[in-house]
Amino acid sequence: MMLEAENLTMRFGGVTAVDSLSLEVPENEIIALIGPNGAGKTTVFNMITGTYAPTSGKITFRGRDITARNPSYIAKQGIGRTFQNIRLFKGLTVFENVITAKHLHLKSNLFQAVFRISGLSPYPAEERKFIEETESLLEKLDLLDLRDATSTSLPYGKQRRLEIARALATNPSLLLLDEPAAGMNPQETIELARFIERIRDEFKITILLIEHHMDLVMDISKNIYVMDFGVNIAVGSPAEIQGDRRVIEAYLGSGD
Repeated sequence: MMLEAENLTMRFGGVTAVDSLSLEVPENEIIALIGPNGAGKTTVFNMITGTYAPTSGKITFRGRDITARNPSYIAKQGIGRTFQNIRLFKGLTVFENVITAKHLHLKSNLFQAVFRISGLSPYPAEERKFIEETESLLEKLDLLDLRDATSTSLPYGKQRRLEIARALATNPSLLLLDEPAAGMNPQETIELARFIERIRDEFKITILLIEHHMDLVMDISKNIYVMDFGVNIAVGSPAEIQGDRRVIEAYLGSGD
């Protein structure tokens, strides 16, 4: 099991955002975490990545307890993430946005390579290695032709892809995607589904996904966890979740 959460609880004052949530993420699978707005899904991501320290509960990654460790430590263990609202460096190019993520594994000063202020020519071996790796990653994700474009000049779908590329630049074995299809049209959502499957297979990584586009979730997920008001109300395959009355009531409300 790549990731396990046991009885995770997160309270903010008198408000319980997540209540005794447990989940398992098997290696090399795509697992979805869904639920209505305010269900506590992003809070779960924030606990996994160290942004929040759980009030109680335990998080285990590859058999190691990472509960309440800081975000830098958790990222170095191999957990990467994207955000619901795209967080690109607006003034930087596509290439610069991705190579800056390499600082996580850098021994020397990466920003000398990015901003060309080192005065060294040719680049030191470590800098050359990261440049080559960044170009290779951009090529694999069909972004190399946009290498020198400013990130904010890209179409929305390409910006989403760039954010995923930047997360992949940290060399994660587990990738957390927070609503990657937000703002996309139906065709872009279909293309994203194939893209997520491709990076899972090509980079041999595990994916935990928060998403509101149910067609995307049902298409690519091996297993689905459903939250409502901080509580896990259902878990199962896409077919099982589609027919679960508790899930239907959480999304549509109960009634005649």
